[in-house]
Amino acid sequence: MKGHIPVTIKKGIGPFLNLTFIEQDHLLRMETSQRFTFYHSGILDAGVGRTDTFYNRFVHKDYCFDDPITEYRQYLKQHKLPHENVVGLMTAVYLKECVVYTYQSDDLIISSIITAGVGNAVDITSDGLTPFPMSPGTINMFFFIDGYLSEAAFLQVFIAATEAKTKTLAALNIRDSHTNSVATGTSTDSICVAANQKGTRHEYAGSMTALGQGIAKLVKVSLRDALHERIKR
Repeated sequence: MKGHIPVTIKKGIGPFLNLTFIEQDHLLRMETSQRFTFYHSGILDAGVGRTDTFYNRFVHKDYCFDDPITEYRQYLKQHKLPHENVVGLMTAVYLKECVVYTYQSDDLIISSIITAGVGNAVDITSDGLTPFPMSPGTINMFFFIDGYLSEAAFLQVFIAATEAKTKTLAALNIRDSHTNSVATGTSTDSICVAANQKGTRHEYAGSMTALGQGIAKLVKVSLRDALHERIKR
């Protein structure tokens, strides 16, 4: 095919990222050998920053605290883990069901760690405002990128990941239980995008870029893997 760029998507973490992860006491802890710049929409230190420590914490579906940020930090303190300047997300999905893939092309490497469940799937475009109980995010997506991203590229990764998530949920016929329409996500999804800010510079991450397409491919294959058994239950 003219213009075709060969890529590979394999299970597991790319060793070039020097990224390690371990599950311990309801916590998936991800660490990088250097500080990565991140943009994320989770609980602890949400927004933009730099860190080498990332968490995806499992909590039960009945988890409810008026101040989840303080509770989360106290949890980390109790377990003698770093609790300041860290990325912290929550999920009600069992961490053993996390899906890990790495995408690689000529000058781009992305590793993704994704947990996904659709018990609180919702169609955000439905005509009515449907009340949903607040619960921890059920589609949490972490992306670790070997490359330098502009501010625009970081934001466009969020767009690419969300577009791919919605497209994949539609393909899997995941539906909003209140409206029976195709779900666009769940009621509390979160995304973390982290880059080492070295090597190839990526100004954009739209649908015509390798970065945007790589993110989308990772989301598609990961959600298919993560949700396949759940759909059959």
